[in-house]
Amino acid sequence: MVQSQTLNFLVPSLHPNTLIDLSFPSPSLGLVPSAPEPIVQHLPIKYGEHHPLGRAKRMVKTGDERVIIADDKFQISTLELSPLDQEEASPPVVVAQESVKGRKKDIWAGMTGVQGGVVSALTSGLLTYHPTSKSGIEAEETPKASSSRSVPSPLQCLTSTSASPHSFVTAGKEVDVSIWDIERTFGSSSGGMEEDGPARTWEGGKRKKNVYEVGQIWQAKNVPQNNLSLRQPINHLCLTYLNDSPHLLVSGTKAGTIRRFDLRQRKPLSDWKVAREGGIGCVASGVEQELFFSDQSNLLSSLDLRTGKPLYTYSQMTCTAHQLIPIPSFSAEVESGSRQVGLGSISSDATFRLHTTTTPPSEGQRGNFGGEGKKGEILSMVGGVGVGEGVFRGYSQRDISPPKVEREGGVGEGDGEEGEEEEDDEKVWEEMSEVVDQGREMSEDEYSDSESDVGEEDRVVIRNKPKKRVRKV
Repeated sequence: MVQSQTLNFLVPSLHPNTLIDLSFPSPSLGLVPSAPEPIVQHLPIKYGEHHPLGRAKRMVKTGDERVIIADDKFQISTLELSPLDQEEASPPVVVAQESVKGRKKDIWAGMTGVQGGVVSALTSGLLTYHPTSKSGIEAEETPKASSSRSVPSPLQCLTSTSASPHSFVTAGKEVDVSIWDIERTFGSSSGGMEEDGPARTWEGGKRKKNVYEVGQIWQAKNVPQNNLSLRQPINHLCLTYLNDSPHLLVSGTKAGTIRRFDLRQRKPLSDWKVAREGGIGCVASGVEQELFFSDQSNLLSSLDLRTGKPLYTYSQMTCTAHQLIPIPSFSAEVESGSRQVGLGSISSDATFRLHTTTTPPSEGQRGNFGGEGKKGEILSMVGGVGVGEGVFRGYSQRDISPPKVEREGGVGEGDGEEGEEEEDDEKVWEEMSEVVDQGREMSEDEYSDSESDVGEEDRVVIRNKPKKRVRKV
């Protein structure tokens, strides 16, 4: 066994009550990048006195050994994981679980981590704050109950940043980008639950201009009208903060544009049309002035936020990416134009892919640049993954089995059984007797008689067509 540095992920499975642990050995990033075979472990979840989980749809990492999962049964479960340095991952254990009351045809719009817990959102506009329970000596005797409220819907995306842990961001169809304060949003009502509709701060049922709802602290303005003086529709599909900044925010729209916001003003700074087909399905922040995005075709690309133009694309993508997982660099200093393993993706073909990334060029060299990193590469793929959200657990050292070495005679280590099976197959063929055709050959007279039995209607007679006479004038 060889000790090697690995990149570790936890991703959903196609089967209910199951997760997949992926460990990728450090690949070689030479002229032709290559990666060893990953270690794939399917982990059944031990739920004990709780209910079994469905298929995982949303996942948030709240600690080195703890994740919170939202499944297709509208259950929010807190799972305890095995340590990263453990050679063989053990099944996760459910330590807490609660249900969210979803409406008909409801799906998860998102789930994100905030101060003291996570916030989940359904497309119907139901927001729920789930406080996380502490483990060990600091565990509380009576865990805090979750609180919920309704906001304008339909919601389609949700995000937050560690630089501003007391707030989160929502957006959707005809719901512009809005920032909510946790304490004011979920502490405004006595019971914390408002199922009849969103809490309003105006009278008469009609919303006044520049009047926010309870807990709402910021809302973006729509882009200007188009060339035909028509209002442009609001339809945000994804959100992310840039490099954990508390002020810079990016959204992907149904119109195929990427909007960049500075939260110190309400109007978007830019609105770039970058999609090849359909809307922008997902976005992820890269290194410095880099943003990864994918549309609803098979386009996966890196965008230069200084110019709004693509830096490079992943030409080997043949499906639509549903989630992009940025991988932080292992080294503190990253040179401009250097190539590294910096992105993971979960796609519509139920496959997890590991990608190379290239850091953006320096300030003086903008736009698409040449060299080895002009196009992104796919290093490794793992199929049978559920279409949902996964997390990057971190780097670790794990034992990787060495490749098989062939010995003299063509049989390598671990190939003894295969060699014996081949020998047994050869013996079976040698013991089989040769089968001789027992039929009798036909003489020439018999063959001619068989031809005479053919009727006139079975014979094909080819006659030459008569030549046409040309009449002289």
